[in-house]
Amino acid sequence: MHVRSFVLAATFALLSPVAAAEVNSSLAGQSVVTSIPGGEHRKEYASNGQLIYEVIEQKNGSELKATEREWSQDGKPLRDQEFVNGEQMRATFWYMNGQVREKHVNQALRDPKGPPGNYVEYFSDLGLLQASGVMQGRFKRVGLHRFYDERGKLKAEQTYDASGTLVSEKKIGADGVAGKEQGFYPDGSRRLP
Repeated sequence: MHVRSFVLAATFALLSPVAAAEVNSSLAGQSVVTSIPGGEHRKEYASNGQLIYEVIEQKNGSELKATEREWSQDGKPLRDQEFVNGEQMRATFWYMNGQVREKHVNQALRDPKGPPGNYVEYFSDLGLLQASGVMQGRFKRVGLHRFYDERGKLKAEQTYDASGTLVSEKKIGADGVAGKEQGFYPDGSRRLP
Protein backbone atom coordinates (compact mmCIF):
# COMPACT_ATOMS: atom_id res chain seq x y z
CA MET A 1 0.00 0.00 0.00
CA HIS A 2 2.85 2.41 0.81
CA VAL A 3 4.42 1.86 -2.61
CA ARG A 4 1.10 2.57 -4.34
CA SER A 5 0.66 5.76 -2.28
CA PHE A 6 4.18 6.87 -3.18
CA VAL A 7 3.61 6.17 -6.88
CA LEU A 8 0.33 8.10 -6.82
CA ALA A 9 1.95 11.02 -5.00
CA ALA A 10 4.87 11.10 -7.43
CA THR A 11 2.55 10.93 -10.43
CA PHE A 12 0.41 13.82 -9.22
CA ALA A 13 3.44 15.86 -8.19
CA LEU A 14 4.67 15.71 -11.79
CA LEU A 15 1.36 16.93 -13.16
CA SER A 16 1.37 20.67 -13.55
CA PRO A 17 -1.09 22.79 -11.62
CA VAL A 18 -3.84 24.45 -13.63
CA ALA A 19 -2.40 25.36 -16.99
CA ALA A 20 -3.26 28.75 -18.40
CA ALA A 21 -6.66 28.55 -20.02
CA GLU A 22 -6.25 28.95 -23.74
CA VAL A 23 -8.31 31.19 -25.98
CA ASN A 24 -9.06 30.02 -29.52
CA SER A 25 -11.73 32.07 -31.31
CA SER A 26 -11.96 29.48 -34.11
CA LEU A 27 -13.31 26.98 -31.53
CA ALA A 28 -15.84 29.37 -29.95
CA GLY A 29 -18.88 27.48 -28.62
CA GLN A 30 -17.46 24.08 -29.56
CA SER A 31 -16.45 20.87 -27.84
CA VAL A 32 -13.32 19.06 -29.03
CA VAL A 33 -12.50 15.42 -28.27
CA THR A 34 -9.02 14.11 -29.03
CA SER A 35 -7.85 10.51 -28.65
CA ILE A 36 -4.71 10.11 -26.54
CA PRO A 37 -2.86 6.91 -25.56
CA GLY A 38 -5.21 4.98 -23.24
CA GLY A 39 -8.02 7.53 -23.29
CA GLU A 40 -9.28 10.87 -24.47
CA HIS A 41 -8.88 14.61 -23.96
CA ARG A 42 -12.08 16.72 -24.05
CA LYS A 43 -12.25 20.50 -24.19
CA GLU A 44 -15.20 22.89 -24.18
CA TYR A 45 -14.96 26.50 -25.31
CA ALA A 46 -17.24 29.45 -24.45
CA SER A 47 -18.77 31.64 -27.14
CA ASN A 48 -15.79 34.01 -26.81
CA GLY A 49 -13.32 31.17 -27.60
CA GLN A 50 -12.18 30.87 -23.97
CA LEU A 51 -11.44 27.32 -22.80
CA ILE A 52 -13.87 26.78 -19.91
CA TYR A 53 -13.72 23.01 -19.30
CA GLU A 54 -11.23 20.22 -19.89
CA VAL A 55 -11.05 16.58 -18.88
CA ILE A 56 -8.21 14.16 -19.55
CA GLU A 57 -8.99 10.48 -18.98
CA GLN A 58 -6.40 7.72 -19.32
CA LYS A 59 -6.53 4.04 -18.49
CA ASN A 60 -3.26 2.57 -17.24
CA GLY A 61 -3.63 -1.12 -16.44
CA SER A 62 -6.47 -1.41 -13.93
CA GLU A 63 -6.39 2.31 -13.05
CA LEU A 64 -8.45 5.02 -14.70
CA LYS A 65 -6.87 8.42 -14.09
CA ALA A 66 -8.79 11.61 -14.78
CA THR A 67 -8.00 15.30 -14.46
CA GLU A 68 -10.85 17.82 -14.66
CA ARG A 69 -10.31 21.56 -14.93
CA GLU A 70 -12.74 24.43 -15.17
CA TRP A 71 -12.26 28.14 -15.86
CA SER A 72 -14.53 31.17 -15.88
CA GLN A 73 -15.42 32.84 -19.18
CA ASP A 74 -12.61 35.32 -18.59
CA GLY A 75 -10.02 32.54 -18.07
CA LYS A 76 -9.73 32.52 -14.27
CA PRO A 77 -9.34 29.05 -12.73
CA LEU A 78 -12.38 27.72 -10.85
CA ARG A 79 -11.39 24.12 -10.11
CA ASP A 80 -8.72 21.51 -10.78
CA GLN A 81 -9.44 17.93 -9.65
CA GLU A 82 -7.50 14.67 -10.04
CA PHE A 83 -9.16 11.26 -9.73
CA VAL A 84 -8.04 7.62 -9.71
CA ASN A 85 -10.80 5.07 -10.39
CA GLY A 86 -13.41 7.72 -9.60
CA GLU A 87 -11.90 8.65 -6.21
CA GLN A 88 -10.73 12.23 -5.79
CA MET A 89 -7.02 12.34 -4.99
CA ARG A 90 -6.32 16.09 -5.14
CA ALA A 91 -8.38 19.19 -5.78
CA THR A 92 -8.08 22.95 -5.73
CA PHE A 93 -11.04 25.35 -5.94
CA TRP A 94 -10.76 29.11 -6.47
CA TYR A 95 -12.80 32.20 -5.66
CA MET A 96 -13.73 34.36 -8.64
CA ASN A 97 -11.14 36.93 -7.48
CA GLY A 98 -8.39 34.36 -8.17
CA GLN A 99 -7.64 33.39 -4.55
CA VAL A 100 -7.61 29.71 -3.59
CA ARG A 101 -10.85 28.77 -1.78
CA GLU A 102 -10.15 25.11 -0.88
CA LYS A 103 -7.39 22.54 -1.27
CA HIS A 104 -8.07 18.81 -0.89
CA VAL A 105 -5.58 15.94 -0.64
CA ASN A 106 -6.71 12.34 -0.28
CA GLN A 107 -5.37 10.74 2.89
CA ALA A 108 -4.02 7.82 0.79
CA LEU A 109 -1.43 10.34 -0.45
CA ARG A 110 -1.05 12.60 2.57
CA ASP A 111 -1.23 10.25 5.57
CA PRO A 112 -2.07 6.61 4.67
CA LYS A 113 -2.04 5.63 8.37
CA GLY A 114 -4.41 8.45 9.38
CA PRO A 115 -8.20 8.51 9.19
CA PRO A 116 -9.56 7.96 5.65
CA GLY A 117 -11.03 10.89 3.76
CA ASN A 118 -9.70 14.13 2.33
CA TYR A 119 -7.46 16.56 4.18
CA VAL A 120 -9.07 19.91 3.39
CA GLU A 121 -7.77 23.44 3.85
CA TYR A 122 -10.30 26.28 3.63
CA PHE A 123 -9.13 29.81 2.81
CA SER A 124 -10.69 33.28 3.00
CA ASP A 125 -11.15 35.29 -0.19
CA LEU A 126 -7.98 37.14 0.87
CA GLY A 127 -5.98 33.89 0.70
CA LEU A 128 -5.64 33.35 4.47
CA LEU A 129 -6.07 29.89 5.98
CA GLN A 130 -9.39 29.65 7.88
CA ALA A 131 -9.73 25.93 8.76
CA SER A 132 -8.08 22.57 8.10
CA GLY A 133 -8.68 18.91 8.86
CA VAL A 134 -9.82 15.56 7.49
CA MET A 135 -13.32 15.43 6.03
CA GLN A 136 -15.29 12.32 5.16
CA GLY A 137 -17.82 13.53 2.64
CA ARG A 138 -18.71 17.23 2.73
CA PHE A 139 -19.85 17.48 6.35
CA LYS A 140 -18.23 14.80 8.55
CA ARG A 141 -15.09 15.94 10.39
CA VAL A 142 -12.70 13.32 11.81
CA GLY A 143 -9.45 13.70 13.72
CA LEU A 144 -7.83 17.04 14.56
CA HIS A 145 -9.27 20.21 12.99
CA ARG A 146 -7.72 23.65 13.29
CA PHE A 147 -9.57 26.95 12.98
CA TYR A 148 -8.02 30.35 12.29
CA ASP A 149 -9.13 33.95 12.74
CA GLU A 150 -9.56 36.49 9.93
CA ARG A 151 -5.82 37.21 10.05
CA GLY A 152 -4.94 33.52 9.60
CA LYS A 153 -3.82 33.05 13.23
CA LEU A 154 -4.72 29.77 15.03
CA LYS A 155 -7.69 30.30 17.36
CA ALA A 156 -8.98 26.78 18.17
CA GLU A 157 -8.33 23.07 17.77
CA GLN A 158 -11.13 20.51 17.82
CA THR A 159 -10.82 16.73 17.81
CA TYR A 160 -13.53 14.47 16.36
CA ASP A 161 -13.88 10.70 16.69
CA ALA A 162 -14.36 8.26 13.79
CA SER A 163 -18.12 8.84 13.81
CA GLY A 164 -17.67 12.62 13.47
CA THR A 165 -18.60 13.45 17.08
CA LEU A 166 -16.71 16.31 18.74
CA VAL A 167 -14.67 14.87 21.62
CA SER A 168 -12.49 17.82 22.67
CA GLU A 169 -11.76 21.46 22.00
CA LYS A 170 -8.87 23.74 22.87
CA LYS A 171 -9.11 27.52 22.42
CA ILE A 172 -5.96 29.47 21.61
CA GLY A 173 -5.63 32.98 23.05
CA ALA A 174 -4.62 36.06 21.07
CA ASP A 175 -1.19 35.66 22.67
CA GLY A 176 -0.87 32.19 21.07
CA VAL A 177 -1.14 30.35 24.39
CA ALA A 178 -3.43 27.32 24.43
CA GLY A 179 -6.17 27.30 27.03
CA LYS A 180 -7.48 24.30 28.95
CA GLU A 181 -8.82 21.49 26.80
CA GLN A 182 -12.59 20.92 27.02
CA GLY A 183 -13.92 17.36 26.60
CA PHE A 184 -17.36 16.45 25.25
CA TYR A 185 -19.75 13.50 25.61
CA PRO A 186 -21.19 11.81 22.49
CA ASP A 187 -24.42 13.84 22.86
CA GLY A 188 -22.42 17.08 22.61
CA SER A 189 -22.61 18.04 26.29
CA ARG A 190 -19.44 19.20 28.01
CA ARG A 191 -17.45 16.99 30.34
CA LEU A 192 -17.49 18.90 33.63
CA PRO A 193 -14.53 18.78 36.05
